[in-house]
Amino acid sequence: MVSARTAVVFLVGLAILTQPIVGDAPGLEDSYTYGATPLALDDGETVATLHHHPAVGYGVADQLELVHRAANDTVSQPVDAVSPAVERMTSFRYLADDPGDQYYRINARVANGTITLDATPVSARTVAEDLAIAPADAAAPVRDALDGNATSHTKYPAALVRTDGGYALVRVVATERVPEPYIVPKIAAYGFAVALLVWGVLSVYRERVERDS
Repeated sequence: MVSARTAVVFLVGLAILTQPIVGDAPGLEDSYTYGATPLALDDGETVATLHHHPAVGYGVADQLELVHRAANDTVSQPVDAVSPAVERMTSFRYLADDPGDQYYRINARVANGTITLDATPVSARTVAEDLAIAPADAAAPVRDALDGNATSHTKYPAALVRTDGGYALVRVVATERVPEPYIVPKIAAYGFAVALLVWGVLSVYRERVERDS
C-alpha cells in the first residue's frame, strides 16, 4: 500500500498539471489590437466601413442582384439553385451595396428547401442607429479603443459604439504573437508539479523496497 502522504503529494502534483492555466505548456498567445474608425454617416464611403460589423454583409454580385429584385417584391428561390454567398445572407441584418453607395435591410430565411428574401433600402444612419451600443455595454478593450488603440488577449467581434460626436466602428486592426503574461509563475508552478510527481514516484519505489527487505 502507498502511504497517505505519498498519495496526497502525487495527487497534488497531478491536480496542478491538469489545471487549465498550468497544464497548457508555456508559450506564445495572440494579442489583438483594437482601433476605432469614426463614421461620417453622410459620406457614401461609409458603406465600405460598416460591413466589418458582423450584422452587415458586404454585397457581392449574386447577392446584390437578388437584393435589388427583393427591394421591389419578395423573392423566393430553391436553395439548391443559389450560391453559398446568397445562403449566407440569412446571417445578416443588412447588406452593403458599395457600388450603389446604399444599404439594404434584409430578411433572408430558409424553409422547406426555399430561400425567401425581402429587402428595403435604408440610410447609413438607420443602420448605425440600429446597431450601435453604448460604451458601457462594450467589452473593455473595445471601449478603451475609443481613446486610442487598445490591446487584449481576447478577440471580440467588431462593434459600433456611440460617441459624443456620433458613432465609431471598433474592430481588431492587428494581431501578433506575444509571450503569455503569466509565463514566469506558470513555469514555476509547472516545475513544482513535476517535482511533486517525481518525489511521489520515488517514494512509491522506496516504500516498495522497504516492504520487500
